[in-house]
Amino acid sequence: MPLKRKKQKQNKIDVVTDFIETAGVSLEKRFGLHPTCKDVVRHFVERGIIEPNRLRNFMIIVDFDRMLVTNKGSRTHTWMDLSIKYNISESQAQNIVYKERQKSTISYNIRD
Repeated sequence: MPLKRKKQKQNKIDVVTDFIETAGVSLEKRFGLHPTCKDVVRHFVERGIIEPNRLRNFMIIVDFDRMLVTNKGSRTHTWMDLSIKYNISESQAQNIVYKERQKSTISYNIRD
């Protein structure tokens, strides 16, 4: 019987608000009053706030959606293309797309 992964605990809204304030101060010190979106993402990646495998999984999902269009809806070719690009198995690519996509919803990450 496969082990079920424990769902990560959601953050309270006040913790999220405090994080936004703290990150805002840090970003303002580094980039000035108007950091770009790219500055913010780069800062979070460099500081480890965005984990490397989380970033990779996000890009796999984005690439899946893009490749599905270029492969004319062929999921078989899309899984093969993803496995080659990211040096993972086709089943790993499928698991990432199907299981990680739900983690990008607000209700999964923040509770009132």
